[in-house]
Amino acid sequence: MLTRSLRNLKDQQFGFVTDGRLIVSLINLQAAGYTEEKLPALYQRLEQALPQIPGVLSASLSTYSPLEGNNWSEYVSIQGKPPDSSGMAPSWLRVGPHYFQTIGTRLLQGRLIDERDRPGAPGVAVVNDAFSRRFFPRENAIGHSFGMTDLGHSGDYEIIGIVEDTKYQDTRGPAYPTFFLPLLQVRPAEPLRGWVGAIELHLAGRPENLEPAVRKGIAEVDPNLTVLRMVSFDEQVARNFNQERLIARLAEVFGLLALILACLGLYGVTAYAVTRRTNEIGIRMALGADRKNVLGLVLRSALVQLGIGLAIGIPVALASGLALAGQLNGVKSSDPSILILAAVILATCALLAAAVPARRATKVDPLMALRYE
Repeated sequence: MLTRSLRNLKDQQFGFVTDGRLIVSLINLQAAGYTEEKLPALYQRLEQALPQIPGVLSASLSTYSPLEGNNWSEYVSIQGKPPDSSGMAPSWLRVGPHYFQTIGTRLLQGRLIDERDRPGAPGVAVVNDAFSRRFFPRENAIGHSFGMTDLGHSGDYEIIGIVEDTKYQDTRGPAYPTFFLPLLQVRPAEPLRGWVGAIELHLAGRPENLEPAVRKGIAEVDPNLTVLRMVSFDEQVARNFNQERLIARLAEVFGLLALILACLGLYGVTAYAVTRRTNEIGIRMALGADRKNVLGLVLRSALVQLGIGLAIGIPVALASGLALAGQLNGVKSSDPSILILAAVILATCALLAAAVPARRATKVDPLMALRYE
């Protein structure tokens, strides 16, 4: 049940597409000798060179990538609205042109950030649906302006688009209200500049087959750009489930051990009970009972015990499932397939435990069975 829940959780939609996507993490650009004045030229070269790599359908840059484990947040001031008093600062990041198309995030309304949103152009922003619902619950967010920090900067960025919610942090909880700014449209009051930490690539083939070509393409732009790691979106998402995966595997191991112990105990108790009835079996056979009658008698007795055990065990299992309901995703706490499988295994074990010694007893001469102790 836990493993199926983990699979469902990993396969659910996070607001981006994992298939055919690759994330490239770069070394700190300052360590590579870049200053803020050199960033526009570098980003332009990367945006031109990366899509030319064979197998790359589109490419974009961002400060961090979905489910990377990073998260920037900053309080915002909405033009024409009082300061937000909710106590939770929205998340934000800077992205280059074609970012949303590259990671597979759908546009819900308006337009996306593109090549016209450069330094010197009017400040724009794209927000996610959660941001729109929180700050503009009864109106359209498109066309409104906001800024970071105080009200004096509330007109820095105009909202030009709304995208679907994308998860950058918690895989289970709802997506945070998030806004996206063009990579190099930096205002003086902002706390962080337009430094890139990740490159996103949409690939035509498997990510691992194109890694050498991607490394070569980045080195041709600038040999000083050191690639820290290259990871597929699938792998980056999977890393967020390491703890859940460990718990699921431990639960599977302990569940299997419990089932084995239950089967061994059931077999031993039932076999012992049947062995003690050897005298009775001898008497019944001496009085004319055949082997089928003896087997039926023993199996019926074992099935009664099995029924009592299932009558107690199934409600306990259902209660345990309800207790674990908060840890399950996409799986009902009372998964019928799991309960049926466990019941079938226990029933098979009980039948074998009863049939093997009963069959052995039916082969004994009745006179010897009567003398059996």
